[in-house]
Amino acid sequence: MRLLVLLLLLFQAGCATKYMLPGNRFLTPESQGEAFRGQIEIQKTTGNELSIDTTQGTIDEGVIYSEVSRTAFLLSNSLFDQLDLFWSHTAGANSMLGGKFQFLGGSRVSKATGHKLAIAAAIGSNEHETDDGVVDFTLGGQEYLILYGYRFAEEFILYSSLSQANYHFDGEINLNGSTIDGLQPKIDSRIMSLSGGMEASMNPVFAKLEFTYQSISSDKTKAYTNFITGLSIGISF
Repeated sequence: MRLLVLLLLLFQAGCATKYMLPGNRFLTPESQGEAFRGQIEIQKTTGNELSIDTTQGTIDEGVIYSEVSRTAFLLSNSLFDQLDLFWSHTAGANSMLGGKFQFLGGSRVSKATGHKLAIAAAIGSNEHETDDGVVDFTLGGQEYLILYGYRFAEEFILYSSLSQANYHFDGEINLNGSTIDGLQPKIDSRIMSLSGGMEASMNPVFAKLEFTYQSISSDKTKAYTNFITGLSIGISF
């Protein structure tokens, strides 16, 4: 019986300390163009699920990485011709609010061919509680991106991005009778990503296919690399 209780506690602790970091971002270098033009898209992507390693009865063993399929969305709206605000969210991860400024090439609405270049940044912080109430935690993040693309025709653009994201997990475990009860794990993670993608459109509908190579570094954990793909469909308005 004691062994069974211990196994259950370890199983609960292992499942309760999971949190999500995003995968594909699907940001092209083109601003929407003009003022108050927008688009919304639904995405299917791979997210990074991090589990704090509690197998030794501590929180000092770092994290365990795994890849999971997730649904996400991206909502963008222009303030003026070169500047967009956006809201992105991956299921189980943070909502991120950000801005994108295009300083080379024509906007999306202009459909101008040629080179495009932009910078973007996003920030988000959410308080969470696991479904069973075992862990309360805050997850905060910042992301910075350089975006390049080339539009070959009105209906087709190739794009790429180089990004760095920093995330901080700050939690407290509430599991009576367990050796990890009351412990407060704090984990910093950094994600370096290189993405390449393509977008095909038939106004106002469009679709994107994106490939991303990531390197994730977390405290007390060996660096983790993965290659992920994602698909997005959306509409402009």
